[in-house]
Amino acid sequence: MTTTVLARPATRSKWLLRLFYVLLAGLVVSVLAFSVFKPIKVLPRVSLAPGFAFTNQTGAHKTSDDYRGFLTIYNFTHTHCGTGCPQTSPWMQVLRAKLDQGTTVTPYALVTISVDPERDTPDALEAYAAQFGADQSNSVTWDWLAGDVLRTKYVVGGGFGVFYDDQPGTTDTVRLDPRYVLVDGAGIVRAEYRAVELNVERVAQDIAILADEIQNSQGAARLAYEAAHLFRCYP
Repeated sequence: MTTTVLARPATRSKWLLRLFYVLLAGLVVSVLAFSVFKPIKVLPRVSLAPGFAFTNQTGAHKTSDDYRGFLTIYNFTHTHCGTGCPQTSPWMQVLRAKLDQGTTVTPYALVTISVDPERDTPDALEAYAAQFGADQSNSVTWDWLAGDVLRTKYVVGGGFGVFYDDQPGTTDTVRLDPRYVLVDGAGIVRAEYRAVELNVERVAQDIAILADEIQNSQGAARLAYEAAHLFRCYP
């Protein structure tokens, strides 16, 4: 009588264990390669940008939701920004001209928020913005916003982390730290630039990285971009 010998459970377990180790090693090698070579670069997700409801230079009501779907660059100033005050708006003008020359499926927007809303009425903002060619005929919109004093402190100081305070009796009545903030179409802060003189080329490069992520992180490719965030594949 012939007896069929079945595969020993111990042998099968060893084979499965070896397979597990091979797969694990492959995963580790892939992770290391991804971390070292960074085949995909992304901008970090810094924080959620604050929500707001302000009025722009034409008197139109504007909220943070109006910029959903836009790559938005913010700066902070006021119409009495004189000698000693960080002049960031001229650099926004340079950036606007740079962006207007490019092509992308993702629209851009520029937003300037006043830190002196008591004096910066829509008429004052419109007159001041005219110095920088901030009309809406350009393909890149540029809104100059102001609103309630307390709400401004919550949004600018608390939400964007920009320090400013009043200096009564001085030439520049508001002391202000320079800051530019890049926010994606989902309302997430992706980059901050803490200098008066904006490195326009660097910002343009960051925007291009962000635009590529928005355009390409669909379907299965989304996993690759999430991995890039996980392993901090930053430029």
